[in-house]
Amino acid sequence: MEAHNTSRSCFAHRSRQRDERAHGARRAPPATLSPAMDEVGVEVPLPRDKLSIELRRDGGTRGGVVLVATGSFNPPTYMHLRMFELAKDELQQRGYYVLGGYMSPVNDAYKKKDLLPAAHRVRFCELACESSSFVMVDPWEAMQKGYQRTLTVLSRIRNSLCRDGLADQGIYSSLKVMLLCGSDLLESFSTPGVWIPDQDNIISVDEIVPNQISSSRVRDCIKRCLSIKYLTCDEVIEYITEHKLFTEAEGSDTPL
Repeated sequence: MEAHNTSRSCFAHRSRQRDERAHGARRAPPATLSPAMDEVGVEVPLPRDKLSIELRRDGGTRGGVVLVATGSFNPPTYMHLRMFELAKDELQQRGYYVLGGYMSPVNDAYKKKDLLPAAHRVRFCELACESSSFVMVDPWEAMQKGYQRTLTVLSRIRNSLCRDGLADQGIYSSLKVMLLCGSDLLESFSTPGVWIPDQDNIISVDEIVPNQISSSRVRDCIKRCLSIKYLTCDEVIEYITEHKLFTEAEGSDTPL
């Protein structure tokens, strides 16, 4: 994510919640992951089934935008999906046209506590965005062996559209790929050595209906045998129940 490159920007969402969010576009990787950093092992087609091809008459004077949210999604919550809606509203008011959005789960190189295998988290995201008219899941990052810089993830999405010639069609000629992130990641931008210093391409928006939903709190509820109804999608809840995920002991009776 470089301020001087108009094809890459950052969209920051502010709320009171504290959730595990995406790693950064030029954020320094953990030391233990450096040898495998950006190791590419699997090529995956970029989903396009919800991508809007034609510019509508009522918007898009400043060009098209594709939103990308990276992170653990362990599991995804309604707040993750809400960020896409907030970003879309804000960008449309600024004269952009949102062509689509992608959830990009991190891979298994991240040794975080309670982090489920990438296959589960990709499926979570697929189930979570089924009801969305424009959000899809890009499983590429989740299927790689090593740590992937977010800049690599964003560039791959734009390059994929360019290779297919879509970036030369109408609104795609000025296509921006924007990183969608929460307030906690935004705060890390000021941490020395974590991000590159030029951070001018930031658009922030406040959630007028703030909530405290987070993946870690959802997991905590499951471990306490508490319901997570209305914290995440029913399809995600059913998947968690079916596979007995996040429970202290397999087979525990959790009223999800």
